[in-house]
Amino acid sequence: MNVSYLSKRFAEMKKYETDCMNKLMDFAKFLYIQGHLSITEFRNSMKVLEANGAESPAYEMN
Repeated sequence: MNVSYLSKRFAEMKKYETDCMNKLMDFAKFLYIQGHLSITEFRNSMKVLEANGAESPAYEMN
């Protein structure tokens, strides 16, 4: 799983292109939840996206 594959799938489904790693990370999570990615593909995509600057949002617990 690489960034170009996720970008291509994103553009096909969303009808626009993005180079935002955070959007691609959210999209990879969506694909995993929908059953389009295996756990191995999901984990590998998360590693690649994080290496390219993607960040999960930080949530504050009050």
